[in-house]
Amino acid sequence: MTGGCVAHTDVVTNRSAWWRAWIAPALIAVISSSALHLAIRTFRIANKDVLPEGYRIQDWPSNWMMQTLGLEEMIPFGPAAFWYSHVYPPLQDMIRYVFTFPETSAGEAVSPMAVDFRLYTLYAILYGLVNALLYIWVRSLTRNGWVALGVTVVWAIHPGYITIMTLLESSPLAMLTISLSLFFLYMFLRYRNLAWSTAFLAALLLASLARTVTQLHVLAILFVAVISFWFISRQRKWWLLALNILLVALLCAIPVKMKILYDTWDVTTYGGYHRVGPLWIDPRTVPEPMYPQKIVDNALAFSSRYNTQEQVKDNYRLGGAAGEFLVQNPVESVERLAKSLTITVPEVLRPSSKYTQNYFVEKLPWRDAWDWLFSGWPYLLMISAAAISIGWSRGWRGVGRLFVKYGWFVVFYGLLALPILLSNRFRPGDEDAGPIWTDAIRQKVFLEMPIWALMGYALWLGISRIKGKKPG
Repeated sequence: MTGGCVAHTDVVTNRSAWWRAWIAPALIAVISSSALHLAIRTFRIANKDVLPEGYRIQDWPSNWMMQTLGLEEMIPFGPAAFWYSHVYPPLQDMIRYVFTFPETSAGEAVSPMAVDFRLYTLYAILYGLVNALLYIWVRSLTRNGWVALGVTVVWAIHPGYITIMTLLESSPLAMLTISLSLFFLYMFLRYRNLAWSTAFLAALLLASLARTVTQLHVLAILFVAVISFWFISRQRKWWLLALNILLVALLCAIPVKMKILYDTWDVTTYGGYHRVGPLWIDPRTVPEPMYPQKIVDNALAFSSRYNTQEQVKDNYRLGGAAGEFLVQNPVESVERLAKSLTITVPEVLRPSSKYTQNYFVEKLPWRDAWDWLFSGWPYLLMISAAAISIGWSRGWRGVGRLFVKYGWFVVFYGLLALPILLSNRFRPGDEDAGPIWTDAIRQKVFLEMPIWALMGYALWLGISRIKGKKPG
């Protein structure tokens, strides 16, 4: 065989391998997205008489969420609304704004219902992409497509996961972008290719537009991480380091904007409530300070739903009180934060399908079985068994090396988990009940993909032992 023939054969083989590697996740994304979309559409047709406004599979429309702006105010104000938006990162509202173009470009009235329908379609696509990502992650760990497919199917029909991915708010966006960022970080730490760290930061940038992930301490750790990534990577390229530094700078954009306009580094003006809640400081006991005139004026530039001057003032007042309490009472602060875990941890262990009524999920025949198996002590038992199985196969020294190798993954996973575990807060108007209001039952889903990937890996280890094969 000539050298040209060999080279041609290698190219064909590489193309074939590339095709085989990506055809399965692509099919998973397309099939699962289409299946969810068609299932919801069929369910809607059959049950429109009992669904809110005849089309929603849960009670809350996207135009009346605590995290979103109202279309009635946002559309006339234009894109400048995103500059003055302070109640939550703007990606969800940006998408909703774009989704009004078919009506606004035709000179027709904006339809919140039409926007909701388009969101359902988009989130069905994101649902498929998340499923494909889990398949890729498990296959990367096990090098076994069938194990990866089995884990993905069990995950894809999870009632709690479907509940979160069909909410008409930013949770589906956060689910995809956070899962991507964690996967890319895992890939960088596994292969030490600096390009994976760039992908991690890019995904985290998108996540910062969908969820409040860029707190000031996170940004400080990110700067340290970028330098560390450079030294631990196998192939150092200056242009990738420069791009990583640029991405971290872009991650600072929303906190800097908030500081300029509203004198806070918080990326949401719910931040004050998020701080006093875990510290058990009743918002009613915090006196009114002298507010900087600039935040009073800037907060009046654009108001919509909870994006109000009152929200800006509350954030300034409560955030200052929480910071002062932490400095003056560090020991008591730790005690109160620990007490908050008694509120949030039980919520984390509850089935996510019970976060809100989802008329579609309620009819899934396997809902009760999945809710029992993947919550509470059965779920903890499975996670523990997976960890023991992996530890047993690696040995104590091997586990220690894994922690060293994937130390940055543990750091960033902890940074994502901490605000969820300390998410209890006072509900305005119901402060006498205490800081018992928490979304931990919803937010925990953002942390679950790595857990499922590890359980898939542990399952593969068990199958390999049963077959008498030595895992690779």
